[in-house]
Amino acid sequence: MRITIDLPPDIEKALMEKCEKAKVSPSDFILSLLDWYFLKRKKDTGNVNEFIRIASQCAAERVKYCKYSDGRHCAREVFSDILEEREPEPIVPYKCLFCPYFVDRRAKKAREIERDLVDRTYDIARLAAKLVVELYGDRLGYRPKLPLEEMEEKEKKISKQEVKRLLDNW
Repeated sequence: MRITIDLPPDIEKALMEKCEKAKVSPSDFILSLLDWYFLKRKKDTGNVNEFIRIASQCAAERVKYCKYSDGRHCAREVFSDILEEREPEPIVPYKCLFCPYFVDRRAKKAREIERDLVDRTYDIARLAAKLVVELYGDRLGYRPKLPLEEMEEKEKKISKQEVKRLLDNW
């Protein structure tokens, strides 16, 4: 394909200077500019394809895990279709992406897992703090009397009344 362009003298002068700096003929320079422009646009559409792929995955996940979805129909849409006396339509995954009524079925499980993780982390932190106090309490000049230790001391001491009660019941 051959294209002829009439350039104003000031642009032609700037183009010739660029060509001399790059040591390229004007036609090769224009071809490289066109290549760069169209390749750049082609790369930009790659991001759009990636976006569409991720959106499709998210939509499929929402269809799969929505409380109102059975995988083929949305209960809310079917209900509104019935009220309007229309034939129920199958789910359109992209509608699910922006559905304000989406309720994740996995929410309770996720909260239980999170709660379990928080409890474990709390237990580990408590044990670590107890260990630090036991190991370095003397060096730090701080030796608190923990409520658990007081309870253990009370449990170790058995009163006469408890001994009598135990012997009588035995």
